[in-house]
This record gives sequence, C-alpha cells and structure tokens, in this order.
Amino acid sequence: MQKVPQQFRAAQFIQRGGELEIKETKLSQLHSDELVIKVQACCLGSTDELLKFDLLPDLQYPLIPGAAVVGVVAQTAQKGQQQFKEGDCVAAITGCGGLAEFCRANEAMCVKLPQQFHEGERLVQAPTMTWDAGRVWTAHHRCTEAEKRMDKHEREMVREINERMGFKGDGVVVVYGEGGFARLALDTLKKVKTSRKLILVATSDKWKANDYGLKDDEVLCINQHDVRNELKKRGGAHGIVCCDMPREGLEALLDGCRYHSTIVMMSPRRDEGMEVPIANILAKSMTLHGSPVMTHSDLRDVLSFAEQHRLEAPTRAFRFDENEVREAWQAVESRDEWKCSVVCFEQQQGMR
Repeated sequence: MQKVPQQFRAAQFIQRGGELEIKETKLSQLHSDELVIKVQACCLGSTDELLKFDLLPDLQYPLIPGAAVVGVVAQTAQKGQQQFKEGDCVAAITGCGGLAEFCRANEAMCVKLPQQFHEGERLVQAPTMTWDAGRVWTAHHRCTEAEKRMDKHEREMVREINERMGFKGDGVVVVYGEGGFARLALDTLKKVKTSRKLILVATSDKWKANDYGLKDDEVLCINQHDVRNELKKRGGAHGIVCCDMPREGLEALLDGCRYHSTIVMMSPRRDEGMEVPIANILAKSMTLHGSPVMTHSDLRDVLSFAEQHRLEAPTRAFRFDENEVREAWQAVESRDEWKCSVVCFEQQQGMR
C-alpha cells in the first residue's frame, strides 16, 4: 500500500465565492481515532456550497469540499475500534475534505465497502449512495422511529385534528425538488416500502413523470398545479424531503401539510435566504429538520440496503483535473444536470 505522502493535491476554495483550484496540501495532525484514505471517488453536492460561501462558523480558507468518499485505507487509526487494516476498501463520510488524493476520516464514520461497489459504475455511484441516499434513508428511519414513539392518545388527537382540517386518511410523503437527487430520494423511499404514497413536487417541468419512475398524477409542478389543494385531495403531506431549498411555492407547500407533519431540508442554495411562514409551522405543530446526522450503523445499513436492492444513483464521472473539477462544480451549482457529480481519481468504466 502506498504510504501517505507529506504533500498531495486537493481541489480547494481559496477564498469566499472563488473557483475550485487544485493545489498542494498536507494533512494536519491526525486525531487518534482518525484514519487516512487514498481517495478513489468523491461526490460533490449542494451542501458543499456551505464551504464556498463561508456559511459555517470557525472555518478558514482554503477549504476542501467533498462530504463523502470511497477509497482504500492508507493509514489506520492509532486507537482504532473498527478493525480496519491498510488496503481495505471503505466508504466514508468526511463532512468536507474529500476532494483530495488523500483525506482523513473518523473511523466511526467509515465502513467496509460492499464488494458490489469496488469497481466500475458502481464505484462511481458509491459516494452519492453514501451521502445522498444515506441521508434520505436515515431521515425516513428517524421519522418512522419518532412516529412509533407516539402513544395511542397522541395518535388519536393528531388524527382528529387532521380530519377537522380536511386531511383524510394517512396522507402522502412528498419529495420536493428535481433531477437526479430527487429520483434517488424517490427510489430510496420506494425500496424502504413506506406505507404512504409518494408524490414529487417538482420545481420545474424540465423532466417528465416517467423520468422519475412515477405516473403523471404522482408529479405536481409548482408553476402548473395548485399544490395546496392537490396535496389536500391526497390527504396532505405527512412528511417532506426537500432535495432542493424551497424558494417558490413554499407557503402553498406548507398549506398542503398535515398537522404534526415533518420537513427535512437536505440542500442549501448558494448563500440565498429562505422565508419561512412561521405561523403555518406553529399552527400545524410541524417539525423542521436539517440534514440528519448519520451514525456508523446508519452508514453500514444504507450501503447494505443499496446492495441488496440494487439501488442506482444517477451519476456523471469527472476526472481529477482543474477543468473537469470546475465543470463538475458548475453542474452542482446550476442545478441543470440530471446526474450527480462524482470526481474520480482513477479511470473507471463509463468515464469519458
């Protein structure tokens, strides 16, 4: 196994709002529970905009994006508990710092990569599966667990209030957004076999229902449908997974939510603000969550789930050179691409 060099290349934001630049960097002092990964592939996503636009406290430029990677263990943790060894193929959630030839990761946020994802197109999909499908899967399970903790009297009270508001039955689960991340979220929720019907609230009509694996009546487009009434006809939104930051039609979306419903926000949008109708949230006792924190067991279970169900992530592979890294980032920022951007450090099947 190649030893970790003193210096290596990483794609970095040098200043707020700047372009990605590939420059030499080095690892700072590792914590005793951190290992080093020789990166094979790293996904880019909208959460990396938090770094570009300096939206997280106590971080200093240059900053390296990349929240999830797959690769090979190059150096084990000094006080490791997970029994990794050098040469193991792993998936890891790094939070940031993944878009580099080598990266650090807390070994609690690393799992051995299922054999199915060791090469080719499946390896390219693995970082997106880890980060995007993982967060959707985890959010679903957190919400399901919270619902199970409600006692009989709470359930009855919520049901009665919803009926008074005109929301019949159990309602639907909504995915808000468009493109490949929305498709991956829908496919993930289908395969966990949620008991409620899935509805996509699309931010444009750029892609059709069959692109999402849905029927025409399962897609509501913000600019073409009365989202408020269409959701109410279906019993209202019990939960919403926002694959994009709501900017248009948010009030109508909240009006279509049931009492005691949940919204999970997965993505920011640059440094733009979002006006939230607080009265609506208070009146309906709604819960607004950020992207869920994944545990080691969540990470292990979602990759096992993806392997078992042959979950597919729509991805496009880019090479690790400055032009292609910038092209990959442009695809993330513009939201015009169906496929999720993945930067590969080695040639993989399907790369240009």
